[in-house]
Amino acid sequence: MKDNAKAGFGCLIALIFVAVILYWGVSLIFGAQYVTKEFGGTSTIDLPSGKKLVPYTVQWEPKGSNIWYLTEDAEAGYSPKTYTFHESSNLGALEGTIEFVEH
Repeated sequence: MKDNAKAGFGCLIALIFVAVILYWGVSLIFGAQYVTKEFGGTSTIDLPSGKKLVPYTVQWEPKGSNIWYLTEDAEAGYSPKTYTFHESSNLGALEGTIEFVEH
């Protein structure tokens, strides 16, 4: 009985290891935005210094993983902000979050 428990635990560890490797592989090949869109999670986009996001211009390509957004020059004295866009799915699973960070 103890050998079966050890084998089951070993299989569980191997399965978790394979899942983590697959997740990293997909992230490296397709990018973090693809993983966020398809599987949920969080992606952060750091905007160049001196630029600010025009919030209502963020668009995600329906069939791809590219995000399009408009920036403009920040006025003197502008305080950088962080914008968080959160996906709300019907089932509440695999929801993604994109954060735009101004500097």
